[in-house]
Parts: sequence; C-alpha cells; structure tokens
Amino acid sequence: MEPKNLSNSETNLTSSETNKTLLVLRGIPGSGKTSLAKAISLTNGAPIFSIDSYFENELGEYHFDYQKNHLAYKDCEAKTKKALEDKIPFVIVDNTFTLDWELEPYIRLANEFGYKLHVVTVENRHGGKNVHQIPGEQIEKMKSKYQVVL
Repeated sequence: MEPKNLSNSETNLTSSETNKTLLVLRGIPGSGKTSLAKAISLTNGAPIFSIDSYFENELGEYHFDYQKNHLAYKDCEAKTKKALEDKIPFVIVDNTFTLDWELEPYIRLANEFGYKLHVVTVENRHGGKNVHQIPGEQIEKMKSKYQVVL
C-alpha cells in the first residue's frame, strides 16, 4: 500500500471550532507511549485505548497472541469510536502506528466526530525497554519501516 501524506490539511477543523481532542501516541515498543498516556490521563481522566490492552488479563498480565492481532486492532478502533460517539472530550490512543495506513482509521474517526487530532511520536531517549518481549530484530524492522510526516 502506498503511504499517503496525512497532513493537517486532511482534517477540516480549526482549533477554534472544537474543544474535543483525539491524541494518538505512537512509537516503537519501549519508547514510553503507555507511560505518557497514563500520565496525561491522570491529569484529565481521559480514557486510553491500545492494542496492548486487548492482550491483558484482569490482573494486568500481558499475553500476546499474534493470531489475534487483527482482533486487537479492531477492538481498539471500536472502543475509540464509541468514546468519540459518546463525545468524551479527550481521548488517547496508544499504539506503535509505525505505518501511515495504521493511522487512517483514527484520522477518519476524528473527522467524522469533529475532534482535533494530534499525533505525537514518542522517542525512546530515556533508554526504556519494551516490556512485551518483542525480539530486537522485530523492533529493528519496525524502526526501518517507521514513517513520519513533518
């Protein structure tokens, strides 16, 4: 799939037209996306949706199953859509989003429900380690495919 330029010109709202925000945090595993999402949520009570949460049990233990990854993506998108339908004023999505096409559903949702969309890339400048046992070679592949629109 050819990457698209997902610039701000695709969102048709200006900051003065809405006070609803969809914050998308992206970065490689271990970069601190989840920690940042939790810190922001503590200040404003925003719900956090992520693919990782699909693989967590009631005790917060993480058990990844690659064969269910597509279900996790759909679950995250559905929960985000429900929050936007419910007009929750600030919503956070925390995923790797290494490729532009992974962002497209959230760009569409922000436009559909009148939310300002902010995409923030979280850099691993603190030397964080990925807690999901993702092999180093897989993280290197993610880094090589990572797309940023400036």
